[in-house]
Amino acid sequence: MSDQAEELREAASRVQGKESRRKVARGESDDTTRVVAVTSGKGGVGKTSFVVNLAMLLADFGMRVTILDADLGLANVDVLLGLAARHNLHHVIKGTLSLEDIIVTGPRDVQIIPGASGLRDIADMAPEDRKRLIESLSRAVRGRDLLIIDTAAGMSRTVLDFVLSAQEAIVITAPEPTAMTDAYAMIKVISRENPNAIVRIVVNMCHSRKEAENVVEQLSLLSDRFLDFTFDALGYIPVDPSVSQAIRQRQPFVLAYPYSPASAAMESIARRLRGMPQVNEGQAGVGQFIKRLLGVTAPDYLL
Repeated sequence: MSDQAEELREAASRVQGKESRRKVARGESDDTTRVVAVTSGKGGVGKTSFVVNLAMLLADFGMRVTILDADLGLANVDVLLGLAARHNLHHVIKGTLSLEDIIVTGPRDVQIIPGASGLRDIADMAPEDRKRLIESLSRAVRGRDLLIIDTAAGMSRTVLDFVLSAQEAIVITAPEPTAMTDAYAMIKVISRENPNAIVRIVVNMCHSRKEAENVVEQLSLLSDRFLDFTFDALGYIPVDPSVSQAIRQRQPFVLAYPYSPASAAMESIARRLRGMPQVNEGQAGVGQFIKRLLGVTAPDYLL
């Protein structure tokens, strides 16, 4: 029965994607792209690898996925996919290239928008230029089902602006004290700024299911007791040598080693995320996301 339900959900996803693309072809407004920010309290927990592999699996399920590489210091989504992004949003903002010129297409028709330092320049643009950029980004992503934002690690002002502007956030952590402490700090800031925020947790690099459950339990107890805030546990990914092997090969591990334990865990996470209804639908669309991004400021106590 569960397999039949899964097949029905996949079929529905494909039908919705086709209808979205038909609307775009007819010139109808359909800026309903789901916007998800993926972040982490600290570096080294596999955030970007998670983004890339999640995108591949969701594309396999029939979704049209775009990644915005918003890690201003270590933008490397293209590197993990074995691609060469020669340009980024900085060139678009300066007027030397169009948005279409910088988009890179990877495996499974996943599109990557290299953000890099150009994202810092958006706030300094003249209003008319900013409007044109928003319209250009909206056109580029319109008809895509999902925009995944790969933020930088940590809790800088820029990271929080992206997280607070997205419809939902996925926080990547690991079963070690500093990663858990920083994950809790991220949840704390998000809950303070938006008590209704949708936050999902993924525990990476676990040695067992029990270890992952302990991490989720500890974070959940802290969030319930001190923040009065609830998050979703999206899943966990085990320690698996195929992950590092795929990184060295500059390939997503779900493509290079599809039958590995990490790939099986990622598939479970992707299916669960895809099956969750889109939240905050009134905030959907890349145009709305960028408008919120331009108007959001990180809290003073973090500056």
